[in-house]
Amino acid sequence: MYKTSYDEQNKICTIFLEGIISLKSAIQLKEQIAKEAEKGFPHIILDFGKDVHVDSSGIGAIFNSQKYLNERAGSLKIKNIGHETLSILKIANLDKHLNIIN
Repeated sequence: MYKTSYDEQNKICTIFLEGIISLKSAIQLKEQIAKEAEKGFPHIILDFGKDVHVDSSGIGAIFNSQKYLNERAGSLKIKNIGHETLSILKIANLDKHLNIIN
């Protein structure tokens, strides 16, 4: 489970990612996002912070979670994404399908 912070007024949950988001942790991330949405926080911010690396499983989890939230009138935003991860998303043209904020 990742650390979280909550903005009760705007129904936003920020999840602070760390380490490598690979198969096992990607499943945990999807489950945590669904859990937060069910608790009444349909708007999720994934804060990549420092040195977070994402493999294809992690990217899939992010896209699946975004779809899940959008179907429930929620949203998914990505914050503080690293240059390396952003470059990978841009090469694959995936950055255009995500809401990346500074």
